[in-house]
This record gives sequence, C-alpha cells and structure tokens, in this order.
Amino acid sequence: MLRISVITNFDTTNWIVGSQVLSAFSERDSKLIPESLFQWESRIADFENVPACEAHWAQMATMQVQGSKMEFPIGLRWKRKKVAKYDAEISHTHRNVKGEQIDGSLIVQAQFNSKIDWFSVFRETCLAMRASYALMHVFHESEAVNVRPGTSESYFLSGVLHRGTIPNIGWAVFYGEEFAGSVDVDRIAGAGFPIEKIGSGYLVRVTENIQDVVNDFPLFSRRRAELKALFREGFFLIQDEPLI
Repeated sequence: MLRISVITNFDTTNWIVGSQVLSAFSERDSKLIPESLFQWESRIADFENVPACEAHWAQMATMQVQGSKMEFPIGLRWKRKKVAKYDAEISHTHRNVKGEQIDGSLIVQAQFNSKIDWFSVFRETCLAMRASYALMHVFHESEAVNVRPGTSESYFLSGVLHRGTIPNIGWAVFYGEEFAGSVDVDRIAGAGFPIEKIGSGYLVRVTENIQDVVNDFPLFSRRRAELKALFREGFFLIQDEPLI
C-alpha cells in the first residue's frame, strides 16, 4: 500500500488550491485522472475536468453544535478503479466550535505501481497546499501488520502528526516551516540523501527510488536509521527499526 499524507494550516478552501491539487492528479499522467467524485461515501459526479470540480470544492454545510449553528467546509474525495487504482480525500482547514483551527489534509491510498510517478504528485500537492508536514511511503508488512490504535506505529501508518511530533521517517518526508530548523541540510546532503528546498521547507528522501522500499527493505531500513541519526534525539516518536 502506498500512502501520501499532506498536512497544512493554510486555507485549503480557496479554489486556487483546489485547482492545483486536482491538476497534480489529472494533468501529468492519464493513469491518474480521477473517475468519480464523492462527498464522504456518497458519489456526487463523474470527473469531467478540473474546472468542473470548482462547484464541488469546499461546499459549506451547517450542523447544530451545543444549540448553535456552525458552518464548515465539506471535504472532497476522488477515486479511480483502473490503473492506477487509488482513493484521495481532502479535508479542509477549518475552525471547530471552540474557535480552534483544525489543520487541513490530503490523504491518498493507492496500489503501488512502479510505473506511476507518484513522487511528482507528492511534490506538487506539497507546494499547492503549502504543507507543514507531508509523507510518502510504501508500507512494508512489518510496519503495517498488528498495529494497535493509539500507538506511534498507528500514527505513522495513518500519516498524521501526534501532538505536533513526526512519528517516523517514510521514503519521502516534507519538513515544513515548523520543522525546517531541525533539518541539517549540509549533513543530510553530505551523507548522500536526496534533499531539496521547497517553499519554506525541505523535501528529504531516504533513497533515490521508492522501489527500494519494496525490493530491498533491509537496505531502506538501514538508510532510514542513518538518516534518523542526523536529527536530534527524540525528534521522531519511533526510534528503532522493525525486526525483519
């Protein structure tokens, strides 16, 4: 299973963001063009083109909370059943009933296919959403089996932060402005890890090719441990590599 998770505190309801995110899927590879649009579990339309999606992007809904009406933006899902089969969902940045900001997110789950350029989609959505944190990873069996809810491993598998802390390093991680100060660019590049500046953050990969996670997980695991050692102790929730 391939997972992409992009977290942001930027306003995702703006259609400029929506257009850029959907274009990342629909304009690069015909095998990534969405087939259907959903709100929650309800199918609402066929995907025709990016401009036609504007009417469905961040539609407002109202709910009753503690005797008061509160408006919130409805997320949007898009799916594809053909190659490359995937499910993507945007949850918009908004404020809860207490006025606290809830970060927006894009979560993608896909059948891994080495012929699909998911990395370009990842880069473009990080830029479009001005990500504060993002993860792209193919989960090895040792990382995904018998994972208990509420554990560091479950947060990693879900692609979320836990109380502002990154659970673990995936094949590619974007460290946004909040985390960029902890990224030692010279040491990481000097150790042979691909790193690039994107916006106000850094995109770091464990290896050049995500296929390495599938073909040689022990090598990936070793390189991940070496990369982790270039961050301060305790920066990640998970310190040890899985036993395989």
